[in-house]
Amino acid sequence: MAAQDTGRLFGIDYLRAFFSVCVVAVHLGYVFPSLIFDKERYPEHTFTASDFVNFYVLCLAVPVFVLVSTYLLALRPATDQVLLRRLGRMGRLLVFWTVLYEVFFYTGYGFVKRIPHEPTDLALFVMSACNTVYYFFLCLMLVTAVAHLVRQAPGVTVWGLFAASTLVVGALPLVQRATGNLFPAHHANPLNFLPFAFAGVGLGRLSAAGAGRTLDRIGLGCLLLAAAAAVLDWTVYVDPCFFKVNQFAIPAYTRPSLVFLAVAVVVLAVRGRWSGNRVVGWMSRHSLGVYCLHPFFLPIQFKMVQTWHLTGWGDLLLPLALVLALSYVGSAVMPLFVRPEVIR
Repeated sequence: MAAQDTGRLFGIDYLRAFFSVCVVAVHLGYVFPSLIFDKERYPEHTFTASDFVNFYVLCLAVPVFVLVSTYLLALRPATDQVLLRRLGRMGRLLVFWTVLYEVFFYTGYGFVKRIPHEPTDLALFVMSACNTVYYFFLCLMLVTAVAHLVRQAPGVTVWGLFAASTLVVGALPLVQRATGNLFPAHHANPLNFLPFAFAGVGLGRLSAAGAGRTLDRIGLGCLLLAAAAAVLDWTVYVDPCFFKVNQFAIPAYTRPSLVFLAVAVVVLAVRGRWSGNRVVGWMSRHSLGVYCLHPFFLPIQFKMVQTWHLTGWGDLLLPLALVLALSYVGSAVMPLFVRPEVIR
């Protein structure tokens, strides 16, 4: 493996390690929520430092994971066998973790009673993997299949599709506001992540060709576009309708700002001069395990807050540290009892 390839993978390791921690922070309730989280007072909201952390760092985790996956796919042989293996593994992860979570938290097979009977509610239930974090695998399956289909397309077509799909992402919150339908800007809507099918292919192709300057221009351009698109997040997209599926009055992932920012961050990882780090490498190897296991430990936060009366930074850092520690331990130990493919 060439030095450039090694550095590139080190950069991906840093992304996986960092954003796996961000995922846990999101599901523990974000960092010092502002008034945008308040159903009654959100109109009084002004942008805060915590908003930047919550919506442009923590919420960036899932988009980055999806983009990293399609980027790495683009660097590998474009065969149907490779695609089928990847889709099969994602499908197994989806089923295994969703069923395990539902059985664990809803008393054996009592989770069956949670299945909605109304067609619309049932569709949302399925799209969100039974209202769990494992919708990620369903979205990843769709994006991976699309990325495979466009791998042989001309570069102009690939980046044109990226631009078109990003415009769709930008329109979806407006559709939800106009129609009241919960699908368009739902955090589990696969369309949120469709641009990353095209961006991953485009970035992977440029990396393989050694087009470093072009990658740099794309990264800088997307960073500037992200800053410009962020204006939409706090003007056009603010609406109480988003409280129906989020904890706040804006969409979680259905924002072009996140699309552009994810591309910029992955370009930084690919083009930066990263050195190997054992801790980061270990965290990266267990990033999937942390993602899959941490929902089982989230109730610890409420017990800690009630027992120790945590506030401020204690309320944030102690539960985060404990949930992460348990997730890492579980990820390291679980392969002794189950097939490693479901955890790594």
